[in-house]
Amino acid sequence: MGKIINPVRDSSSILFDLVLKNLDSHLSFFEYRMMSSGCEDSSVNTMGIRGIPEQCGCGRRTGIYTSKTKVNPGRTFFRCPMFQNDHLYKWVDEAVYEEVQDALPKVECFASDVMKIKMEIESMKTVEEDLKEDVRKASNKLKKLNVIMKVDFSVVCLGVVICLVLIMFDKADGLSMNSY
Repeated sequence: MGKIINPVRDSSSILFDLVLKNLDSHLSFFEYRMMSSGCEDSSVNTMGIRGIPEQCGCGRRTGIYTSKTKVNPGRTFFRCPMFQNDHLYKWVDEAVYEEVQDALPKVECFASDVMKIKMEIESMKTVEEDLKEDVRKASNKLKKLNVIMKVDFSVVCLGVVICLVLIMFDKADGLSMNSY
């Protein structure tokens, strides 16, 4: 019937190996799918399982086999180790196609989320720039106020010194400030 490739490996590494194996092909995945379909498709028993099947309905893990028929030479398929018609049998390319179909809405949703997040980031960058400008303005105003405060403090100190000097001269002359 077919040669077993490796029935124990998980589906993600199987998918990766199949993608790498078909990279050298000059046909796209969809062209390959269309050309490789044959009369054996009518006997496919997917048991209603979409995508890459990990196990048959009987509970056994599926294996990957390679077709040796003239209609589909070298085409890989999943199959229950029981090799009976009422057990799982599914072409790998069809399983991968279903996985891609099922993943596309999720990818589109992620792409939409990424766009929303990018817009939020841009908005936050604008807010950040505005806040930096506000901080710069406040810092400049604070520096100016510090200079004004130092000048005012100097004026007050000078006033106090002048008052003290006047009081000292007044007492030295024996004059009272009340006598004026």
